[in-house]
Amino acid sequence: MKHTKENVTGKTGVIHVQKVVNDHGSIFHPVHEENDLGVDGFIELVKAEVSSCRVLAVQVKSGDSYLSDSSDEFVVNVDERHLDYWLRFMLPVILVCYSPTKDTAAWVSVRDYVEHERCHKRLPVTQIRIPFSKQFNAATLSEGIAGLAHVRADERLLIKCADMCMSDDVQQRHDGFQILANHPDSRRLRITCLIARRLVMDPNIETAKSALHVLGYSVGRNRWSWNPNNREEGDEEAFARKVCEDVTAENVRRLLELCDDAGFHGPAGLGERLLDVIGCCFDTAEQVLNAIARDASEPMKRRAHAVLLLHGCDDGELEEARDDLLDSDLADVIKWMLPPSV
Repeated sequence: MKHTKENVTGKTGVIHVQKVVNDHGSIFHPVHEENDLGVDGFIELVKAEVSSCRVLAVQVKSGDSYLSDSSDEFVVNVDERHLDYWLRFMLPVILVCYSPTKDTAAWVSVRDYVEHERCHKRLPVTQIRIPFSKQFNAATLSEGIAGLAHVRADERLLIKCADMCMSDDVQQRHDGFQILANHPDSRRLRITCLIARRLVMDPNIETAKSALHVLGYSVGRNRWSWNPNNREEGDEEAFARKVCEDVTAENVRRLLELCDDAGFHGPAGLGERLLDVIGCCFDTAEQVLNAIARDASEPMKRRAHAVLLLHGCDDGELEEARDDLLDSDLADVIKWMLPPSV
C-alpha cells in the first residue's frame, strides 16, 4: 500500500495541532482515518490540570497549496456537503490550516465564518479564508477558542433560563431573562422575543425594562442595522412586529412609565426602543400618548416623553412644530421641554 506525499503532508498538520494542544496542557483526541467523515479530531480543553468538560471538533488542512497568492492567509475551497456537515455538528467546529514551509497555523470557527458571510449577503460560501493573524497556538486556545467552546456549551443553560422566565417567582424570571437577553446565542431568537412580550408587564421594573429593550431591538432591527437589506434580520423584525400587534392601551401606558428615567436617543435609548414597539400599534398608542400628554395630573417628564414619541423622537421635528404646539393645550409641556433661549 502506498504512503503518498499527500498522506505525509496531511499528517504533518495533525501532528502540529496535537503538539500545540499538548503544549497548552489540553487533550487532543484524534479520529482514526477510517472514521474521518469531516473532522480530524477533538480538543478537550484543560485548565489548571482539570478538564473543563468543554470539547471542540477540529478539521485540519495541511500544505502550502492552501496559501493565498499574497501569502498572508490560507484559502480553503469548501463544498456544500462538508459545510453542511460542519454546521450541523453538535459541537463547534474549527478549521485549522497549517503551512509546513512557514511552520505556521491559523484557525477559524466555521459557524461564525458562515454567519458573518450570511450577514454580508455573500452566499453561498465556497471558500473559507483564514488570515495568518488568527494564529493557532497555546495562547489562542486559552482565549478565543476557549471562549467559543464555553459559548456553545451554554446552549443547554439557555433552555433552563427560558423555563425560569415562566416561573411564578419574580427573581427567577428576572435572572433567567437577563441571561436570555444578553447571551449572543439567545438575544436574537424568536422565543426570546416572545418571552420579552410577556415580561414587559412584569412587576419587577428591571425585568420589564430589559423586556422592552429586547422587544424594541427585535422590532427595530433594520432601523439600527448596518445591513438594512439583510434578509435574516428582516424576517426577525417581521416576526417581532407581529408579536407586538396586540399591544394594548394598558401596555403602552406601562411601557411609557418604564421610560420615566430613561434616555430617548440612540439605539441604546429605551425611549427609542419604545418608539419601535408603538410603531406596530400606532393607532392605539397615539390615543394613549395624546391623553397622557394633556393630563396635568401626570408627571411633567412623562408628558414630555409622550409628546416626544408623538413626534418620532425627532428634536428637529418637535422644534418645527413648536409655535403651533404653544398655541394648543400642550403649551405648558412645550414651555417645559423647550424653554425660550436667553
